[in-house]
Amino acid sequence: LHSLSCDVCGTSPRGVKRKKQVLNTQLSKKLRMVAGRARKIRQIRNPKQVKQKRLMKKIASCKKIHLSTKILAVDYPSDFVKSISCQICEHILADPVETTCKHLFCRACILKCLKVMGSYCPACRYPCFPTDLVSPVKSFLSIMNSLPVICPVKDCQEEVCLGKYCHHLSRHKEIKDKEGYVCINKGGRPRQHLLSLTRRAQKHRLRELKLQVKAFAEKEE
Repeated sequence: LHSLSCDVCGTSPRGVKRKKQVLNTQLSKKLRMVAGRARKIRQIRNPKQVKQKRLMKKIASCKKIHLSTKILAVDYPSDFVKSISCQICEHILADPVETTCKHLFCRACILKCLKVMGSYCPACRYPCFPTDLVSPVKSFLSIMNSLPVICPVKDCQEEVCLGKYCHHLSRHKEIKDKEGYVCINKGGRPRQHLLSLTRRAQKHRLRELKLQVKAFAEKEE
């Protein structure tokens, strides 16, 4: 049991009230300063690591191919988002592969980095070769495919599962191609116009050839 006359918590002999401890303002300021510095040191990353990260992103150059984590429909915790994103490009994992050291990457990103930077894991520098890359467990892949994402296409904003996103995007491409075909080949006019242009060009060329032959014949005479 706790003693009624405890010197640490400053209780009275009867144990009714605790005495107010007078805080040393200078000491509290020092503690705050030390805590702030420690927090800053933790936040500051090694400049070499930052440079390496930028270099790896340049090597991968997959901004136009892979999906950003910003299109996720649900505001997931940062740790979960980190677990489903590539550690090279920081996009949502596309065709994910797992290294022997249990780090996850997009297949295209890790293969490019291994080719350029050497045979080691970009996350922990553990020896890694293309033959060591394996597909993650099925449960993880099913979670990835069930993630809800918002379609980034203008005037769509439809919420679809990540597994069905490619099919959804192909529908947009089909519609765009149809619209383009209607605009360009309306009534077959462009084709007719091209034919008429080629015929005119041929006639003009023949006229020029005839004039050249005539001029040459006159010179010979």
